[in-house]
Amino acid sequence: MKTGWSILPLSLILAVSVAQDDADLSKEELAKTLAGVEASEIVDSPIRGMYEVAVGSNVAYVTFDGRFLLQGDLYDLSTNENLTETRRARERVNMLAGVDAADMIVFSPESEEVEHTITIFTDIDCGYCRQFHSEIAKVNEMGIAVHYLFYPRTGPDTDSWFKADKVWCSGPEARNSALTLAKLGGEIPEETCDSSPVENHYELGQLVGVRGTPTVFSEAGVQLGGYLPPNELLERLEELSN
Repeated sequence: MKTGWSILPLSLILAVSVAQDDADLSKEELAKTLAGVEASEIVDSPIRGMYEVAVGSNVAYVTFDGRFLLQGDLYDLSTNENLTETRRARERVNMLAGVDAADMIVFSPESEEVEHTITIFTDIDCGYCRQFHSEIAKVNEMGIAVHYLFYPRTGPDTDSWFKADKVWCSGPEARNSALTLAKLGGEIPEETCDSSPVENHYELGQLVGVRGTPTVFSEAGVQLGGYLPPNELLERLEELSN
């Protein structure tokens, strides 16, 4: 999993080589000049003479000759659509779809009652994460399934990270109740297991642009922001589905 672009500003990561004689580069040729970029991540942009490059949710625009880099959101003024955010959302969908439900903690109504599914990067010790989880039953009653991924804000080898590991290691049948207990500030049993997805979740969070917790994404990869009360969350999801 590539993480470089998510950790440093994009302009510091792109190693753009100035093309000789200002000749246009193919996507394959341009990819060789960009650190950690594959040709499949480069597409023609809406701007004439520029490629659109995305690694994770980081998007930039590079001239065909590989000489100039433009970083920032691109809007279509005829529709007021944020084209850059549209690309980010598409990339998030692809990345989040790569996580198996067995590697998440899922709180969901019965399958036939699910109207919406959201993915939340959560930190056990985050106040707003705890607030949201205290309302999880109401969220599920509204037909919203919640897929939790771990994002300990304090990073590796910290108390929040160890708590996330212990919740996961409590086992498939106990993880939901262990997460609830942890968010209530209770003592989590000292369990160990061979592997935990916390590190993968954390790296994925960096790639999709998580900057704080909770961070909520819709099925379409739209970042809904942080904590939203259940009624507001449902309203946002309904608006997006119309």
